[in-house]
Amino acid sequence: MNLETKKILTELMADFLTISYSGAFDGTVLSAFAKRVETTLTDNPQLNKKIFKIFVELGQNIALYSSDKIITDDQTNFNGYGIFILREYIDKFQLLAGNMAFKEDATIASEKCEKINALSREELREYKRILRKQPAGQKGGGNIGLVQIVLTANSNIEHKVIDVDDSHSFLVFSVEVN
Repeated sequence: MNLETKKILTELMADFLTISYSGAFDGTVLSAFAKRVETTLTDNPQLNKKIFKIFVELGQNIALYSSDKIITDDQTNFNGYGIFILREYIDKFQLLAGNMAFKEDATIASEKCEKINALSREELREYKRILRKQPAGQKGGGNIGLVQIVLTANSNIEHKVIDVDDSHSFLVFSVEVN
């Protein structure tokens, strides 16, 4: 990890930190986070559900598209490795997720975010219907998940691609929930 990446991660974790996680994204992580959200995050069940849905989409993106993989003990699964940060402010929550990605995949994800952020709510719904008709498992995926994040949060998904070396970038997604 280069100096710029370390600096950005330090800044991300500096203030208003509610939850942070760094490691493999698997069922155990989802279960632990679900329990935290359901029991203690806020007294608003709808807000908790919204935050959980966004976390699941961000977590799946890391699990599937991270270039860093953790092999399970039984050698049957490869879980993506990444970070997740939840920050709570007076008027909003901010969810951040990051992972190492191959440069080509990071560029594709960034372009998808630009496209998705440019669409209206109705256009997003139509785009989601179109994407559902495409074959599963296409290279660069993340289509429906990124659309769902924007629809659920009702705000754009911010993204940053940080070059790490000749073949890798660190990809960060951020979304705010009011």
